[in-house]
Amino acid sequence: MVNTLNLGTLLLVLIGRVEPMYIYGGKEAIPHSRPYMVLLNMTSVNSNKPKYCDGFLVREDFVITAAHCTASYTKVKLGVHNVLEKDVLEILVEKEFPHPNYSDSSFANDIMLLKLEKNASFSNNVCCIDLPHTANEKVPKNCLVSGWGVYNNATAGGSPVLREVNVTLESENCSNIHEVLSLGPNGPLVGDSGSPLVCNGLAYGVVSGGDWNNKYYMCLSDYLDWITDTMMN
Repeated sequence: MVNTLNLGTLLLVLIGRVEPMYIYGGKEAIPHSRPYMVLLNMTSVNSNKPKYCDGFLVREDFVITAAHCTASYTKVKLGVHNVLEKDVLEILVEKEFPHPNYSDSSFANDIMLLKLEKNASFSNNVCCIDLPHTANEKVPKNCLVSGWGVYNNATAGGSPVLREVNVTLESENCSNIHEVLSLGPNGPLVGDSGSPLVCNGLAYGVVSGGDWNNKYYMCLSDYLDWITDTMMN
């Protein structure tokens, strides 16, 4: 069995910055305590694309995720805690809106809006999360990330239940490529792409990529105009 340290080192050496893989170092979330969380079940003609990503509901008919989570067919699952639950809301994605300046080689502008085929019905288990209120807003340093990805190196598949972990950002200021960073193994790695970086109850970021020691999140405050214009039009 490959131990945790060797697994992280191998990922870093072989592929450098990769799509996030799992919530590592966290715990199971209280069931349905993160009603904005969305599980994406994806089908793509490109076998190298991920089959599962996460996202978060920001309006009855729109989900935000990472742009590299594009697929030819996506179904979103809302109100999920355990992925084996039967009584969850499933809605097809009508259209993808990746950021027009997204680069699948550098992960620049790795953010995407998903227009749902119909509006989600809000309940105790399903509702949206608010975004930062102003452009270029500083990101609080202490935040939370949730996801269903693989959570330890002995597990072949993803976690059956939603897990979460606290992360501390290196800076409150977004970089010139619209990112913030957290360091260390705790946090998202491969499989939690598109999850929200939640700070003080608001979604300040989107999980984009990382390796064993570095986790990158796109700054949502830098994209507020694009998000608003896309959803309105």
